Amino acid sequence: MAPRNAGPPKSPFFAPSTPRKLVKVSTPGGTSRLIKKEAPAVKEHKSTVAGATSNLVNGIIGAGIVGIPFAIKETGLVAGVILVILCAILTEKSLRLLIDTAKHVDVPSYETLFESTYGSFGFYFISINMLIMGYGGCLSYLIIIKDTLPVLLGVEKGNVGMERAILTVSTMAIILPISMQRDMADLAKTSKISVLFQCLMVLAVVFFSPVSTSLHENGGLQQIASNSIIKSSTIFIGLGVLSFAFVCQHGAFIVAGSLERPTKKRWAQATSWALCLCVVLETACGVAGYLAFLDETKGDILNNFLDVDGGDMKKAANVARGLLCTTMFLVYPMDSFICRHVLVVLFFRGRRAHEGDDASVLSRRDRRVAITLIVYLSSLIPALLVDNVGSVLALTGTIGASSLAYIGPGLIYMAVYGAEFLEKVDQVWGPSVDGNNKKQPTSGGDVESSQLLANKTPETTSESENSTSMVQRLVKGIAWYLLLMPIWCFIADVGKKKLTQFHEKEALKSPHINRLGKSAPQPPLEMKRPRGGSFGAPNDDLTVPDFRPKALPYGAVSGGNKAIGAAILAKKQSDGNSAKQKSQGEEVADIDAPPTWYDFCVAIFFIAFGVVALCAGMVSILMTN
Repeated sequence: MAPRNAGPPKSPFFAPSTPRKLVKVSTPGGTSRLIKKEAPAVKEHKSTVAGATSNLVNGIIGAGIVGIPFAIKETGLVAGVILVILCAILTEKSLRLLIDTAKHVDVPSYETLFESTYGSFGFYFISINMLIMGYGGCLSYLIIIKDTLPVLLGVEKGNVGMERAILTVSTMAIILPISMQRDMADLAKTSKISVLFQCLMVLAVVFFSPVSTSLHENGGLQQIASNSIIKSSTIFIGLGVLSFAFVCQHGAFIVAGSLERPTKKRWAQATSWALCLCVVLETACGVAGYLAFLDETKGDILNNFLDVDGGDMKKAANVARGLLCTTMFLVYPMDSFICRHVLVVLFFRGRRAHEGDDASVLSRRDRRVAITLIVYLSSLIPALLVDNVGSVLALTGTIGASSLAYIGPGLIYMAVYGAEFLEKVDQVWGPSVDGNNKKQPTSGGDVESSQLLANKTPETTSESENSTSMVQRLVKGIAWYLLLMPIWCFIADVGKKKLTQFHEKEALKSPHINRLGKSAPQPPLEMKRPRGGSFGAPNDDLTVPDFRPKALPYGAVSGGNKAIGAAILAKKQSDGNSAKQKSQGEEVADIDAPPTWYDFCVAIFFIAFGVVALCAGMVSILMTN
C-alpha cells in the first residue's frame, strides 16, 4: 500500500498528463481505501495591463533601438520618421488582429491558430520561425554583452579569454536565474526596470549628441531635411532594420495569455500604450542620432560617441553602454521564454503541450530547468566563439521577421474569415472559389475567371442591356486580375475548408478552457414590443420577454439540485459584489464584429508588405555580401 503522504506520481518527461494523487477515503462500513483524485490545476501567474505593456516594450525595443539612427540614414530623414510611425501602426494592428482571430477560432497560441487554417504545415512553419527569431535574439543579446561589459570593466580589447569569462560568469549569475521562472507575468518587474533604463539611454543620446553643432555646420534643420527626404537606393535596407526592430509577434500570445482577464479591450490598451512609447523612444533616438552624425552614422549609434572629442561625450557613451548592457540582461529572458515555448510544443506530447500551456507543462522543476539550460547553453556557446553572426542570422531574421510580423497575420485573417470573404466577392464579381456554388472550379484562376466573365447568360438579360453588361463584365474581369483576386480567393477557400475540418476534430475532444478566452458572435438586435400594446401602435416601450434559457455559472451541471444550488450561490455573490461586477462587466464578454472590406484590404496589405520586405531584405543581404 502506498504511503499516506505520497505525492502525485510523475508523468513521463516528454508526455505531460493530468496530475493525480492518492487520497484516503472512508466507506460507510468503516473501512478505508485509497483512490486516485486529480490534483488542483496549476494556476498561472497573471500580470496587469501595465505589466503586459512593459513586457511588450521590452520585447519590441531590445537592442534594435541603437540601430534606428542608421535606419534613418539609409531611408532619409523624412521617409525614416514616416516609416517608424508606419511600422508601429502595422505592428499594433497585427498584434490585435492575431489575438482577435485566435479568440474567434478559440485557440490559445500562434501555432495552433495557423494549424487551424493551414494544417500541420502551418503549425511547423510558424513554430520554426518563432524559434528562429527567439534564438537569434538570445544569441545577439549575449554577443552585445560580450562586446560591452568587458569594456566597461576596463578589459583591454582583444583579451578574448577574459571577455569569455566575463560573459559566462555574468550571464550565469543574472540571466540564468531570471530565465528559470515559469510564467511570463513573473518578468513584469524586470521588464519595467528595463524600460526605465531604455528611456534613460535615449535621454543620454538625445542630450549628449552634438546636434546643435551639426545643424550649424550643415545649414540648419530645414536644409538637412530638404536634402534627406528619401533615399531610393537604400530605403529598403532601412525599412528592413525598422521592420525587424518592431517584431514582437512571436511573443504576442505568451504576453496576452499572461494578462489578467485578456479581453480585447485590455489587450488593445496594452498594445497601444506599448507602441506609443516605442514610437516616442525610437523617433527621439533616431532623429537625434542622425542629425548629430548625418552620413557618418554607424550601425550602433553609441560607437559614434567614441570618435567625438571631449570627455563628457565619452562619459555619456559609457553611461549609455552601461544602460544598454543592463537591458540586455533583462531582455534575454523574454526570448528565452519564447524558445522554451516552441520546444514544448514541438517535442512534448499531449494536448496541453500541443496548445502551448507552458504553465502546466513547466510546473515540474526538472522540465523547466532542463529546457532553460538547453536554450542558454545553445546560445552561449556560439556567442563565446564568434563576434558577429553575419549574414546567416541576417538571412534567417529577414525570413522570420517578415513571416511572423506581416505575412502571417495577413494569411491568418484571410483564412479564418475565408467564408465571409468569398461571400463578399460573390456579391461583386459573381461565383468565386466556393464549394457551395453550382459550378465548382477545379483548378483556380482560369475557371474562376471564366465563370466571372460569363456569370450572366443571354437568357437572363435583354438585348438593350447587353452592351452595358459587357462593359461591366470587362471592367470586373480586368479588376479581377489586377487585384490578384484568384490568389486571395484560393487562400480564403483553403482556410475555409481547413477551419471546418479543425472544428470537427475539436468537437470530438473534451471541453477545454482557452487561456485567452473565446469571443462570442455579435448578438442580434433586441426585439421591442411596438407601442400601444399591439404591433404597430406607438405607445409602449416594453421589450419582448426573453424566454431563452439562462446561462448557468461555469462548472454547473445543466439541471439538478447541484446546478440550482450553484446558480443561487452565484446570484448571491453577484448581488454582494454588484459594484465590482458592473466595473468589470464590459471586460468579460468579447464580441466578434463582422469583417468588412476594409479589414480584408488591411490583411492583403499585410501580405503584400511582408513579401516586399522579405524580398527586399534578401536582395539587400546578397548585395551587401
